[in-house]
Amino acid sequence: MEANHDIHNRSRNRKQKQERHPRWNQNTQQKWPNNHATKCNTQNNAGHEQQLTKSLRELCISRQLIEDSTGIQKRRRVMRDLDTMLCAWSESLLPGSSSYIENIISPNSDETAAPSLLSFGSYRLGVHTPDGDVDCLVLAPPHVTRDDFFGSWVDILRGEERVAELHPVSSAFTPVIKFEMDKVKIELIFARVNNTKWLTEQRTKMALSAVALADEDGKQEERIEMSVDDSVLIGLDETSVRSVNGVRVAQVLSDILDGNLAQVDHFRLTLRAVKEWARVNGLYSNVLGFLGGVNWAILVCWVCKRNPDASASKLLHLFFRTFANWKWPGPVFLSSKRKHQPKGVKPLPIWDPNENYRDSTHLMPIITPCYPPMNSSSNVGEPQLRRLRDELWRARKLSDEILSGTKAWGVLFEGNEFFKQHANYLQVNIIGTNEDEFRSWFGLCESRMRLLIVGMESPNVGVRAYPFAKFFHRREEGYASYFFIGLRFPPGAERVNLVSLPIDRPIWDAHCKILCY
Repeated sequence: MEANHDIHNRSRNRKQKQERHPRWNQNTQQKWPNNHATKCNTQNNAGHEQQLTKSLRELCISRQLIEDSTGIQKRRRVMRDLDTMLCAWSESLLPGSSSYIENIISPNSDETAAPSLLSFGSYRLGVHTPDGDVDCLVLAPPHVTRDDFFGSWVDILRGEERVAELHPVSSAFTPVIKFEMDKVKIELIFARVNNTKWLTEQRTKMALSAVALADEDGKQEERIEMSVDDSVLIGLDETSVRSVNGVRVAQVLSDILDGNLAQVDHFRLTLRAVKEWARVNGLYSNVLGFLGGVNWAILVCWVCKRNPDASASKLLHLFFRTFANWKWPGPVFLSSKRKHQPKGVKPLPIWDPNENYRDSTHLMPIITPCYPPMNSSSNVGEPQLRRLRDELWRARKLSDEILSGTKAWGVLFEGNEFFKQHANYLQVNIIGTNEDEFRSWFGLCESRMRLLIVGMESPNVGVRAYPFAKFFHRREEGYASYFFIGLRFPPGAERVNLVSLPIDRPIWDAHCKILCY
């Protein structure tokens, strides 16, 4: 295995832009910036906005951001089959119960031993792409443990011929099993619920709702999901709380839209466009220190909540205008109400910069809207925030021109000039000799790359890092992947020894060892 890094020098006479970034002032923590988006008047230029929204939707379709009915039905079928498999597995763990195979052949109608399979993330919000994965949570009854999940359940998946690319990661911050089933990508996480009665009642309600909403042909138009309230948190450990909160955040975002079909449609179209813009510009990756799906969803929901009657085209413009001017590290809250500890739930760590010094150092706080409120973007570092600011400001100017009619939406997604903006680049090569080795090695390097990026930053001597959140793959080169970081050095510098920079030595030393393993 190999992962090495090279500096690419491209001579260009470019004036390096000097920027100042706001830092958290502990003396004025309670005086967070008061950020406001100007509310829009949707009656003005209604016809023009409708045309812009129509063209935005057509662009999303042409870029294959919206899955067709065949793909949607396939995902639902896979979810139903997974639910059946989970029920048979769960029952097989009971003392004196039949085996998994027997339970699959002759399902038991006893719901008390059955787990529930809930979706969250992009799929739950209805903004997944045709090649996107489905984030799922297994809410299991008390007799099923996390060890069972990463033990016997993984063995069942490994023996299922429809399953491929199986990759359990039990040591992750939020333990997950990644795999494909019928070529549908699944990311499965786990939580054990202590209240069996509640779990059984919710499964019954889901089944009754599904029957009520089925059409004459028996085809269900929407997947029915159970409502997960605060009581589910009772007795859960922190890992399970993190797992459950993925579902709860998606649920709160949906509730904020209040079932308004037009507003939900505009939210979804706006979020699709924002996520595609972020991907094209190398800004979409929580693990690399940028923003992931939940972060972008919270930001879009923030704008939608304050402009409930706005069209998708207006919302997209307001999104860029709002967050291009946001005074970070002022936090983004979807609700001004403080999330109190629910009755019966043990105290859990919450995001509080007044009490927790580490929270006060966060650069771009985007706070989850349910208990316990946490910063969903704590991975963001100075280099990533710099690029986010630059690209948001550029998108704001482009969206101004689009709304004025001088440009079309396509300019937002034409690509990024990242590889023309800098004179020097650090290239990180991640190479393996076979598929399994490469997958494990790539996962390790990807998880450490964020710290390497921060380690490259050295403001004291004028060295700045500009990462691009995308790994490049070349099919003809086999098991290899490439990552690039733009570097800017002080004016007049002809040679810089990166190893001798006064950066965080433990971070740099650790990564030199990892990347040269």
